[in-house]
Amino acid sequence: MNTESLEYFIKVYEKKSVTAAAKDLYITPQGVSKTIKQLELELETELFYRGPRGVEATEAGELLHARAKHLRYLIEDIKKEISIISGSKGTLNILVTYSTTLMIPVDYLFRFSDIYPDIQVKLKEYPDEYPLDNLFQEDIDAGLVMDPDKIDNCESELVAHGEVVIVVAKTHPLAKNDEISVLDLESESVVLKAVGEGREHRFVEACLEKGFTPNIIHEYGSIISAHRLCEMNGYAAVSIDFVEEAIGNENLKIVRLKDKIPQNIYLILRKRNIQSKAVSQFHNYIMEKSKSF
Repeated sequence: MNTESLEYFIKVYEKKSVTAAAKDLYITPQGVSKTIKQLELELETELFYRGPRGVEATEAGELLHARAKHLRYLIEDIKKEISIISGSKGTLNILVTYSTTLMIPVDYLFRFSDIYPDIQVKLKEYPDEYPLDNLFQEDIDAGLVMDPDKIDNCESELVAHGEVVIVVAKTHPLAKNDEISVLDLESESVVLKAVGEGREHRFVEACLEKGFTPNIIHEYGSIISAHRLCEMNGYAAVSIDFVEEAIGNENLKIVRLKDKIPQNIYLILRKRNIQSKAVSQFHNYIMEKSKSF
């Protein structure tokens, strides 16, 4: 068993097709099939069977896939550590979502390389609602996100506290309050941040718990769109306190909720038995910064 054969196996597992895997690997399907057969002979078990949706993993195949991905991560870490020891510049792949950068600016993340010049930060930024799970299963080492429960095979640690707030124009009737209940929004036209497919916004869940369905007029991607709708149409926008504090729109009033709905920021690390030195250093760097939030 070698790393190349494991990579072939992982690709067939993910693509559920020998032909599709071969296309991605730039080799013939016969070459992939031969490698998988050799693995099966070496392990003395079948790894795949033909299912209704293509090639499916057997129980042994599922186990090998979990272990093979872990081995791949370890090999990547070894390469990074050796490159740093040998004087080469290692790369740390960091993922952030749009809203988290308003609390933890990207320039601060890049300054990590000033402290550790042998480690280069490569940053990828995604919308808050983007499905992140697959990204963390590939080449991402660490990330700053607000919904860690949807990401498999990772461990999370709280970095900063946040909560849902309501934003309205200063002429809106609700603007005379510093704090309101979710029930006060029952008759309001509301705009809120779009969430990923198959998920429900925490504000909507809070409304349903109170016995009503909120009147959602629009699901926004950009907070600027939400602010314009508040100013021009008199809508109430569901936002996050640290987002609003960072933007600071003078025409709007931030109203807090009595029914606290947390919207925290978490540091996510891929779950491994032993973390690489670079990841551990980044973890310490972020957690030290979190003391000032």
